[in-house]
Amino acid sequence: MLKPAPVAVIGQVRNLQLLAPLAAALALVPVAVVVHYPMDFGLAYQAGQEAWSSGHPERLLTWTATPFLALVMAAITRVASLDVATAIMLAVNLVVWGGLLLSVWSRLLGRVPSAWWWAALVAAAVFAPAISTIFWMQPNLIVLALALGGVALIGRRDRTAGLLIGLALGLKPILILLPFALLLRRESRRAGTWAIAVAAVLSVIGLGFLAWRAGDLSVANPFAYVAQFQAKGRGPIVACVPENYSPIALLCRFGVPSSTALTVAIAAAVLVVGWLLVRRLRDVPDPRWELLATAGLLSPMLGPIGWAIYQVLLAPLMLLLAYQFWTGRAPMFLWLNLGAVFLLTILIWDPLESLAQTPVPVLVVSYTLSQFAQYFLLLLWVQWMRMHPVRVAPA
Repeated sequence: MLKPAPVAVIGQVRNLQLLAPLAAALALVPVAVVVHYPMDFGLAYQAGQEAWSSGHPERLLTWTATPFLALVMAAITRVASLDVATAIMLAVNLVVWGGLLLSVWSRLLGRVPSAWWWAALVAAAVFAPAISTIFWMQPNLIVLALALGGVALIGRRDRTAGLLIGLALGLKPILILLPFALLLRRESRRAGTWAIAVAAVLSVIGLGFLAWRAGDLSVANPFAYVAQFQAKGRGPIVACVPENYSPIALLCRFGVPSSTALTVAIAAAVLVVGWLLVRRLRDVPDPRWELLATAGLLSPMLGPIGWAIYQVLLAPLMLLLAYQFWTGRAPMFLWLNLGAVFLLTILIWDPLESLAQTPVPVLVVSYTLSQFAQYFLLLLWVQWMRMHPVRVAPA
């Protein structure tokens, strides 16, 4: 007869297992040492210099970010050279990625079978949108981490939750629908309100900074700033390029010209889909993570710009579905569909592919196929909701 393992041994095994998420992030360090180009962070650094010198970062064709991020980048240019700031940004991205893996998988440890836990961790470790975000030097993982932290605090510290989510939006509004989704639920409405207020205040501060540096109060006009963003979204380096996964860019590649009416129509359609999804969650006792997953899925579809690396925002929904498929004993074909969505998301490994001089036709085909992951994931979630409606447990 086998004796049960001592508690101390079990604890040691658990501690060793928790090192695995950190090892997944550390595995990227050797690549980071070799690949340390400024990438998109270098462009943001240039915009920060322009913001400090003239108050007009939008003069750069590549600048489509928020006024608060312009303020942050301007401050960075005052205290660090591009080489130093690039190294720090890369290190921060690696630390945040390791922290995300550790925090999520430590919560899952003991709640799911070991095989499920390891398979999900391996999938996360090779999740191309996250790895591409790190090497493109974008703040998407930082924004996601802030949003996750905020969502985790809802119901306990709503003001802090709103502060974190609002800060995420102020830096980069790739999760723009999250606070509005929170407003639709009474238990998360306070946090959503705080998030919108914080994001608004940070935007005003950023616009005020730009107006100060420009010496022109009209620069603080938020409507003019948004109009410039929309105009760049219809520009030649954004509108029809394969790297842009937004519905507007997809239609552009099919020959449908971008217009204000089309932008409004697509935004309205996305909002309706979001509202219907949230309605289906009305019987979920604690839908915080479902609301985050909804925002992560739909927010990149809302505007004219949805870069391929924004698929990192699909991760919450993919992980949520994998967990629900296990607890709900989903049929095999749903697992296969989820696997197909995952494979679509890992077709793109830019900038590593470009640095390795991958043939352009291969990149174009990969981008063309990968953009449909978001739509297939939406259909898969709807199908799962129809097959597995939520029931409120009896009191």
